[in-house]
Amino acid sequence: MPAKRARSGCRRRANSCLPSQTDLMDCFQMILFLASVLEQLDLALEHIAKGDVHNARFGLMLTDNAVELVFHQIAKEKAPDLKSYSFLREEYAHQDALNKALGRNFDAKLKFAKIEASLSDEIAQTVTILHGYRNEVYHVGLRHEAILPALSALYFDTACGYFGTYKPRGLGWSSNQKLPERAKKYFHGHTTFPGGFDDFANGCALLRKTCDHNPKTTISALADEMDEIIYKQNVCIDIVADGVYAGQQTTRDEAVVSTQAWRLAFSEEGKAFAMNHSWSGNWLQLVEWLGKNYPHKFRSDPIPSWEKQAARLRANQNPHTALSNYQSFMASTADIREALEESAAAAEREIDSAIDRARGK
Repeated sequence: MPAKRARSGCRRRANSCLPSQTDLMDCFQMILFLASVLEQLDLALEHIAKGDVHNARFGLMLTDNAVELVFHQIAKEKAPDLKSYSFLREEYAHQDALNKALGRNFDAKLKFAKIEASLSDEIAQTVTILHGYRNEVYHVGLRHEAILPALSALYFDTACGYFGTYKPRGLGWSSNQKLPERAKKYFHGHTTFPGGFDDFANGCALLRKTCDHNPKTTISALADEMDEIIYKQNVCIDIVADGVYAGQQTTRDEAVVSTQAWRLAFSEEGKAFAMNHSWSGNWLQLVEWLGKNYPHKFRSDPIPSWEKQAARLRANQNPHTALSNYQSFMASTADIREALEESAAAAEREIDSAIDRARGK
């Protein structure tokens, strides 16, 4: 008997160009691509729903991978049109952005999605920040335990919301192909053509509804973490000011400035600043001189200002804005927070040594 031929079909959206041979091949792969995205999202939600930090880590990474796949697909769909129709290629103003998006760089893919696929500035900023957290969690090993469950839920909600706007040019199917088990429940066609144009968007909407992300929970988690960071920095400033680190007590404002000056004195930037201002003297004098003359970012106790920022963040109603504000705070204060922690640790070591000396050790 002759071999039974596989049945296949391809549907294209209205007003799309006539399919080329390459388009048809991509068309047959599209349902499998959409199914793989839904499969990852379904698995991500399973982890996120558990609510603990370890599962949140997996949920964040799976969501981020789905986002990158969709961004890359947006670029892949644009490239054949420009290749097939020279008049489009000649008039296209974003060829360089497209070429970069087809590479490995995540930011280039995101930039192209803003150009071609209605990715808003707000969502793009949130995705950029959360992709950064994904890299820190996966590559650097930073944990972010206090906020990771909230961030994973926010990323999932954001991704599903955006994916619902994604419209593939065509869908194709061959009876030799098989949908992933996790994805089958999101496609409602029949065996000869298991998916329609709305199934992916509807699947994303269902996943988003099931996740039931609460913006207030995310905002509270970010505000709580910011409050905790500020509290620890407040303690560090007290230790530096009262802990006889430099042999005498000082004010909190002076503690903040001297902390920056001590770190600066060891840096090439500090040495270059002193040289450019014709400074001469010993190292201890350099610390004092830098404290008085260098344009430090923080000239006084920053805690009151930070507390006001935390209060504004907690009062925010938009999780995307809250995340942006939190990230801005973390980035702008990273150096001074690290310096204060180092100074406080040094002050405590000096106190311990003084106690030991008093005890005759």
